[in-house]
Amino acid sequence: MAELDDMAGLIAHVARLKDAAVDYLAEQSKARQEAMEYYDGVMKDLPAEEGRSSAVSNDIRANLKKVMPSIMRTICGGGDVVKYLPVGQEDEDGARQATEYINLIGPAEFDVETAIYDVIHEAALLKTGIIKWCAYRQKQVSIRKYTDQPTEAVVGLFDDPSVEITDYTESEETDPDVLAVYPDAARHSFTLRRIKDVVRPRLEAVERGSFLITPGADEIETAELVGEELVLTRSKLVEMGYDKGLVWGLARDDGLKDDDQARDGEDYTEARRETVKALQLVRVWEVYVRLDRDNDGIAELYRIVFGSGSSGTEGHTVLGFEEVDEAPYASVVIERQPGQFEGRSLFDDLKPVMRIKTAVLRSTMDNIYATLNRRVAYQSQAVENPEVLTNGKFGAPIELKPGYKLSDAVDWEEIPFTAEKSFAMLEYWDRVATDRTGITDASGGLEADDVNGTSATAANLLSERGIAQADMMVRTIAQGGLRKAFRGLLKLVIAHSDGPRTVRMNGEWVQYDPRVWNAEMDCEVNIGLGGGTKERDMAVLQVIYGLQKELLLAMGADNVFVKPDQLYNTLEKITETAGFPSAQPYFTSPDPQEVQAKLDEQKNAPDPEVVKIEAKGRVDAQLAQMQAQTTLQLEQAKLDIQAQSERMKAEVARDKEAAQMQADLATRQQESAMAAQLEAQKIGFEREKLQAEMAMKDRELQMKREIELLKLGARDTEGGVVSKEDDRHSALVGALQQMLESVGKMNGPKRVVRDENGDVIGVEPVQ
Repeated sequence: MAELDDMAGLIAHVARLKDAAVDYLAEQSKARQEAMEYYDGVMKDLPAEEGRSSAVSNDIRANLKKVMPSIMRTICGGGDVVKYLPVGQEDEDGARQATEYINLIGPAEFDVETAIYDVIHEAALLKTGIIKWCAYRQKQVSIRKYTDQPTEAVVGLFDDPSVEITDYTESEETDPDVLAVYPDAARHSFTLRRIKDVVRPRLEAVERGSFLITPGADEIETAELVGEELVLTRSKLVEMGYDKGLVWGLARDDGLKDDDQARDGEDYTEARRETVKALQLVRVWEVYVRLDRDNDGIAELYRIVFGSGSSGTEGHTVLGFEEVDEAPYASVVIERQPGQFEGRSLFDDLKPVMRIKTAVLRSTMDNIYATLNRRVAYQSQAVENPEVLTNGKFGAPIELKPGYKLSDAVDWEEIPFTAEKSFAMLEYWDRVATDRTGITDASGGLEADDVNGTSATAANLLSERGIAQADMMVRTIAQGGLRKAFRGLLKLVIAHSDGPRTVRMNGEWVQYDPRVWNAEMDCEVNIGLGGGTKERDMAVLQVIYGLQKELLLAMGADNVFVKPDQLYNTLEKITETAGFPSAQPYFTSPDPQEVQAKLDEQKNAPDPEVVKIEAKGRVDAQLAQMQAQTTLQLEQAKLDIQAQSERMKAEVARDKEAAQMQADLATRQQESAMAAQLEAQKIGFEREKLQAEMAMKDRELQMKREIELLKLGARDTEGGVVSKEDDRHSALVGALQQMLESVGKMNGPKRVVRDENGDVIGVEPVQ
């Protein structure tokens, strides 16, 4: 093509292809807009009548919310999202590392799960979703303020090209120790601004309304042009690495004039003017177009980024132009339409159902409203306050004029209640929706027992049908666009890696170096065991694990049915299905060399039958020897017991004899002690008796003297009449005589008194 010989002609050709893609995009925009409105419950093609129900049966949103959790759980909820496959034997370790690396940091750094959700949502609603793998160049700016820093702390900073020093001030060094060594030392205060260019690979969902593809193309790989229409700030384009002069020359796209002074006045400084310029919006196109520039008959793929010139003419400003090996886009659909780029969406299947259900629902609600709020007919001449009949205020009294009855004055419209019949119609269209989409309550992860009003068998059939539809959607998504996207992401990670990186995995620090991986590795996207629940997957895995274990136990590790690494794969899958990120903390992946060594060891082992016979002979000999030793030990134990028994008897006899001797000795000692005690008591009693007798004799003599004196003093001097005083003397004399008798008894013979144990406790007079 002659027009492609020069750059101007080439860009003009690309611009024409772009314009055709833009026109095609505009043709599809009405359908996409309608789908998004239906999803939001806005039905412009079925407006509600004034004063009637405006209810909407939002079946599109309901079905999408049922199926999305199942799809996301199947792809992203079972451990690794993607698994990379080695091209050759030398790629085994690289494939394993790439799988671990992408799955580990993918959600945080590559926005994997966000991109997957957004693109599936777009595909389910808008026919086709577009996912892109890209690497954005970003400027990371860090600003730090430092005060009174020593000279050695700032050495080398001023020579770093990535560092900008501002607000610099210098002060005197006050530390005498430092000055003693460095007389010219000083303190430095400044602001450090460090700028670092970072390239960040990521996945992202492209807004369907901005994706361009030439009309008639059935896939991205064969389309003459694909790309995006972008509206960005000039600052963003410069940050992405495009030339500032070229970016500043692009036409504005915010509807305002390009002349800053016309809008902002003459009083702007140059710095202010540049800031405003940087934040202006511009429209650019990033396209991938096939061109045969070398006239070899083969169209090569080029990436071209261009925008409209500031003149506002048809001229274009090219920001980037390079040959590439692929366009970084993949289409995602939930249902393919063979031979067409666009897939089939839930909106396509459910729009008629939603229209009919909405109409039926509105009529049903109108009937319910009318039944509950019947119109009233009344005779105006009979009712004093007719406003209470129409204002809907409950409990307000109806005032009738004299001579009128309520039944004659007021009557309510009779409206038949037909809403219950429409319920069956709504259920019918629910079944129609299920037949068209295959989405049931089970698609959202409900178990069969959760489906009310159905038998177990019917519920299981519904569950299987829902799971099957979700599984078909997942397979279409995974084997199509997602697989291609993860291949592209791996290429970006390898291309933009600047060296080894250490990341924390399962509690351990692991080093990865993407530069050594093979960028041409294929991959497979995880789709679990299907669209069922984790419980279903776990049950299947347990059955597989049981069969593998039985085969390994029965036939050994070197059998033709199952290998140790396959058993580990099952254990790994069980762990992932249980919700753990990796199986490594719980199981060790078998080393191929170690497994082979074990197998070789088993092959070189002797005949198992011979080993069995030899082992049996050794066991029998050992048993005979053990039996003889046991018999000998029993006889020896018997003799030991007898000897021990005799020794115990002798010891008991000696102990008994010694105890008897000790008892006799104690008895004799006790008797001697008691005899000595009695003798001591006897001596004490004799001494006390003597002392008492002497005291009593003294007392007796004294009393006899007192009696004689009393007798002399008590004689009657007046004719023998005894006075009261004489009576007292006589009584006193009698008492003294009794005391003399008692003393005589005490001085008489006595005897020893003992207790029940024979111990002496005292003495008493003999009667």
